[in-house]
Amino acid sequence: MKILIIGCGSIGQRHIKNLLFMRAGKILAFDISRKKLKDVEAISSSIITSHKLELLWKESPSIAFITVPNSLHIKYALEAAKRGCHLFIEKPLSHNLRNLNSLFNVIKQKKLITFVGCNMRFYWAISKIKHLLEKNTIGKLISARIEAGQYLPDWHPQEDYRKMYSSKRALGGGVILDAIHEIDYTCWFFGEAVNVMSMYGKLSNLEIETEDIAEIILKFKNGPFVNIHMDYIQRSYARSCKIIGDKGTIKWNFNEHSIKLYLAKIKKWKVFSEPKNYNLNQMYIDEVKYFLMCVNKKQPTFNNVFSGLRTLKIALKAKRKGVCIR
Repeated sequence: MKILIIGCGSIGQRHIKNLLFMRAGKILAFDISRKKLKDVEAISSSIITSHKLELLWKESPSIAFITVPNSLHIKYALEAAKRGCHLFIEKPLSHNLRNLNSLFNVIKQKKLITFVGCNMRFYWAISKIKHLLEKNTIGKLISARIEAGQYLPDWHPQEDYRKMYSSKRALGGGVILDAIHEIDYTCWFFGEAVNVMSMYGKLSNLEIETEDIAEIILKFKNGPFVNIHMDYIQRSYARSCKIIGDKGTIKWNFNEHSIKLYLAKIKKWKVFSEPKNYNLNQMYIDEVKYFLMCVNKKQPTFNNVFSGLRTLKIALKAKRKGVCIR
């Protein structure tokens, strides 16, 4: 099996290291940056690298990982799909809806397996909460509060944040698309969102073109009201959720490394602790293992491009119909 990585930034390099660890197949790597290709070559001399994509197509890869900035996802995904590659596309699917129908038509025609990389679904706590909800542990779901926040310059300290795609409107940056993990797992938990309201804007002194804070409110067809807060501003990393049902409450805070479950029937909290020696990279390994398994079995993934489109539409609607404050 030959696997082509299109885009060798931090997430592309992470996937390369994990694929090598898994011995998944021959790795090919493309980037227009020669520096990033040198970084990849330093990982392993077995990787074939090139800043000319047409040279790598001659190797006939069967899988392509699309790990370039959001604004380039569909361009490269479409090129790879036309060549018959199964697709792993990093979140979000894109930064707009252009050319998606063309991509979907090729995917259907060639019967390709696709996956939009939302690694949070494979994080131990999010997976456990999903299981608790499926068991109806806290009864009818009433409301939820979801939060994600981190100071943008701290994301990749070795880079100038002002030059990152997150800071550039044309590259698909902005906290709403960057923090789409929270929208994705919210929809995974609760199903179909029927109403979207939002307020967002740039309120900090960060030197960026994009929004640095957003509040999104969703109403789900058969579920709760959900408030999602996301920002580029908090100086301490924040990620959490609280879900209220008529029979109990689920609380998770990333920094506490545990899930707390309150059951009204017994009026007590139960704590689920993070697995011993848990490594955050495990969720990235698990999502790639899952995708490769689906490719080998020729079965659809649970977050294919069509599912990724539903999540993207919510994010874009929040930007299009929301109140923008500047």
